[in-house]
Amino acid sequence: MKLTWYGTAAVLLESGGTRIVFDPFLGMPYEEEPFRREHLSASYRTASAVLVTHGHFDHIYDIPAVYHDSETPIYATETPCETLKRRGVGEEKLRLIRPGDHLELGSFRITVYQGRHCRFDSGVIRKTVFKRDTLRHINRLVELLQLNKRYAENGETLFYEIEAEGKRIQLMGSMGMDEDTDYPIGADAMILPFQGTGDPAASVRPIIEKLKPKSIYLDHYDDAFPPMSSLIATDDFVAEMHDKGIATVAMEQGSVYYL
Repeated sequence: MKLTWYGTAAVLLESGGTRIVFDPFLGMPYEEEPFRREHLSASYRTASAVLVTHGHFDHIYDIPAVYHDSETPIYATETPCETLKRRGVGEEKLRLIRPGDHLELGSFRITVYQGRHCRFDSGVIRKTVFKRDTLRHINRLVELLQLNKRYAENGETLFYEIEAEGKRIQLMGSMGMDEDTDYPIGADAMILPFQGTGDPAASVRPIIEKLKPKSIYLDHYDDAFPPMSSLIATDDFVAEMHDKGIATVAMEQGSVYYL
């Protein structure tokens, strides 16, 4: 099974000729790097299906443009489905899913669980809002706040377990778990967004202790919303997990990993 990370939470899984992309996003600022955006769009369009973890703009904003003339099905919960319909995505492309659903997509068997979005704490707010670069580009901050209003999450963040080739892969839409959900433990690999709080390592330790994955692949730690955001350091956490016997990789954008 192949795993490719394209930045933010955009992940492509491939097995037996089936390609599934999660949360395809082209990045921002939107007017920059046209070649990179065109390359990413072409990669996303090879997918057999699109799965959405939640409705925030950095997870669904580019779906209407990337798949405007494609028949690729898009699986999402109610709120992102409604947002995508308002953006011009036809209902015939959308597949409404809910926690508890089981999907058979080519070589993949996927179980949908309720997840939870991380709670932005004072640490991450200070690092974002009061950065010198943020204050120098206040129009970017206003744009980001407006996008967050228009692209609601509405408590619908998902947690996917994906089975293929005898492996179990868990993919989190955000760095949080639902307290009332009984998640399976001991997955062969977990794809984990490493951002959203002032101390991501402290936030994910309870998740790792509870779910006991055999390996971890970090995503969403990149500088996704310049100049407000910044690259999140991962070296100490990777070393800590290795010391605990959990193989951990901070994925590089565009690199292929074999699970």
